[in-house]
Amino acid sequence: MLSPPSTARLALVLGMLIAVGPLAIDMYLPALPAMADSLRVSVERIEVSVSVYLFGTALGQLLGGPLSDRFGRKPVATGGLLLFAGASMGVALSETMPTLLAFRAVQALGGGATVVIAAASVRDFHTGREAARLLTTIGLVMLVAPLAAPAFGALILHALHWQGIFWLLCVYALAMVVVLNTALPTTRPAGARPPGGILAAYGRVLRHRQAMGFILANALSFAAMFVFITDSAFFYMEHFGASSAVFPVLFGANVVVMIGLNRLNILLLRHYDSPAMMRAGLLLQLTAVTLLLALTLLQALTLARAVPLIMLGVGAVALIIPNALASFLSLFERDAGAATGLNGALQFTLAGLAGALVTLLHTSSALPMALTMTVCSLLACTAFFVLRK
Repeated sequence: MLSPPSTARLALVLGMLIAVGPLAIDMYLPALPAMADSLRVSVERIEVSVSVYLFGTALGQLLGGPLSDRFGRKPVATGGLLLFAGASMGVALSETMPTLLAFRAVQALGGGATVVIAAASVRDFHTGREAARLLTTIGLVMLVAPLAAPAFGALILHALHWQGIFWLLCVYALAMVVVLNTALPTTRPAGARPPGGILAAYGRVLRHRQAMGFILANALSFAAMFVFITDSAFFYMEHFGASSAVFPVLFGANVVVMIGLNRLNILLLRHYDSPAMMRAGLLLQLTAVTLLLALTLLQALTLARAVPLIMLGVGAVALIIPNALASFLSLFERDAGAATGLNGALQFTLAGLAGALVTLLHTSSALPMALTMTVCSLLACTAFFVLRK
């Protein structure tokens, strides 16, 4: 294993790198109506660009992960950032909907190939509890960035119109190229290339039963959280009648719990290993969403009961995700990029499918959301306990 750089420096650089994803997804959300007016289409058609980015990111991670195992983390991340920057310029200059979606897909490919190297880079220097602590620190970016990005995007929207958001993303990506190649040390030791090509790398990961237990459980628990995100506006504002002023407070409560559990995870990793912490997070999520479903079926779900259950069910991912990454990455020395790529691709794909499913099953009640969250969480626990045997 390579001599590790400063933990603070590694966390800062990789945190800035992984922020590319949340910024590209959340920063332009306030600009959707303005984009629709500019391109003369409905807001619903513009919203398709969010799904395009999710699935494009999944593909970018599938390609970028094993390529970083073979050619190194820096070259793949640099290429991804340059692709992301060029596509961001393309989006800003788009005058038709098909052109915007095409550039958005390319932007997602570059972004996916970029963010996938973060966890794999941690594996190059650390394993076990130290890796889990570092991944938990980096994970704070994934919690804070979605909160700050829409507000920042709204400011840019008023100052520079919606195109300014994508020009800023372009500048950020180019700045990260400089940071990446000056502040991040080389992370792939000589002679560490895995045998075979991309398919061979994924074959080794897929055949590793224990690793797939961690990866599937992580992806399914993430999907459970994404179901709530997809249906949150209906759940709080239409079903329970919360106002538009109260909704951000209710939604933000989940992030507060995530940050609290994120910090708690670092403390508990001094005494427990990552699989044990992941198990606790999975059981916490399953308990919360099962109670949510039971109260819904009994028609006894009130806002006062729903909010704490949602906070625990969604917040539990702060225990699950970093410990899942540390757990399965410890099983791979030369295929860390491929394992990370498969994990990220499954996360985004299953989240997109679960979100689409709850939309398809939508009724005037909270049952579709509660049921889909419970099924995802139950499958996550099943994958964890069965495949890890």
